[in-house]
Amino acid sequence: MKRRQNILFLLALIIGSVFVFSACADKTKELMAEDYKKMTNERLLEYFYQVNDEIEKQEKSSGPSVGIGLGGGFGRGVGGGVGVGTGGSGYTAEELRARRIELRLEMKKRNLTP
Repeated sequence: MKRRQNILFLLALIIGSVFVFSACADKTKELMAEDYKKMTNERLLEYFYQVNDEIEKQEKSSGPSVGIGLGGGFGRGVGGGVGVGTGGSGYTAEELRARRIELRLEMKKRNLTP
């Protein structure tokens, strides 16, 4: 019974992670589809901050991770372990980082300061 609950918990955790990453991908596509060269100065600054916020959000979107391991051997040897890690998802928003650089160059051409 306990094992079944653990399996259901891990399955729910995996499904939740899939939704988080798909939401990040959708927002990235939405931001990348915009043509910043046709924007007004005010809209360009707003867009720059949206891209910057999304980078930060995506790179800090996950909580702690948990890993469980069990081992056994011949005879009486049995072992187990639990590992807990903290930090980001390991995902970096490379497309958005590249876009942010392009935006900074465009703002420099227009003499705008973020």
